Amino acid sequence: MRNYAIVFDVGGLFIKSAVVNDQGRLVPGTYMIYPAKSKESKEQLLGHLVDLVKQQTNRIMDRSFRVEGIGYAFPGPFDYERGISYIRAVDKFEAIYGVNLREELAHRLAQESAFAAKRSPGFHIVFENDANLFALGEYEAGKAGRYAKTLCLTIGTGAGSAFLERGELVKDRPDVPANGWIYNQPFRDSVVDDYVSKRGIVRLLEEAGFDGDDLDVKNAAERAKGGDERAAEVFRRFGATIGEMLLPFLRSFRPEAVVIGGQIVKSKELFLDSAREAVRDYPVALEVSDETSISTFAGVSRLLQQQKKVTK
Repeated sequence: MRNYAIVFDVGGLFIKSAVVNDQGRLVPGTYMIYPAKSKESKEQLLGHLVDLVKQQTNRIMDRSFRVEGIGYAFPGPFDYERGISYIRAVDKFEAIYGVNLREELAHRLAQESAFAAKRSPGFHIVFENDANLFALGEYEAGKAGRYAKTLCLTIGTGAGSAFLERGELVKDRPDVPANGWIYNQPFRDSVVDDYVSKRGIVRLLEEAGFDGDDLDVKNAAERAKGGDERAAEVFRRFGATIGEMLLPFLRSFRPEAVVIGGQIVKSKELFLDSAREAVRDYPVALEVSDETSISTFAGVSRLLQQQKKVTK
């Protein structure tokens, strides 16, 4: 009988998921992208999360198997140890504010007879910050494993971050911000999250005179790649902003590399050179993840394996 885990990378718009085997490798045919339904009611959201577990379980083709665990890379604020979401005022997952997702999901899945029959005796559900799991996965299977000290960034609706030293997360040390989070650190006239994020690009587009549908980041990137110099300049400015934001962390933590993930890496050719130029005085490599979610899945798998060892 083979053992599997189901892993989820939860975002505001989409939830990416896969099944991994007991060696942490993705099972072919199980990598899926689902709508997040993050603005739905509590009951609809919880029902959706349960349904995704059932769908992924049905993609396991072995005749005899057990599901050892479910792991979620979830955005914060979130009590990861207890499994409670504290997300609010950001137009996503507000209906589950204060809800113990571990208890709710475990209870609901126990009522699903087909799934309950497939749970292993040590079945457990784990949660962790998405940027932390991305960093751990990048160390295990991506670019971060080449370096002793790495700052990992995920750039999307916000700026996620994690500081790694020899594969271990650094969260409580004078050379890194509290929890390893840069999103709330002072930057220009606000905080990092307002500049190094999707809305940061939108701000630059507005400053450049774009409006209406042209404020869509994906559309703007396509225009830049198609030769629109005004759009291209927006992304060059964004890259310079990333570099400027990194400077205090390069001085304090002194990473050998910065590994960038998130939706933004699809447009790396538009911003990466200007980011490198902004940090040219520091001996640091700027890398981009080959596939953010695959790295995050690897991190979730690693977390599940660690939890399994703790509970034995």
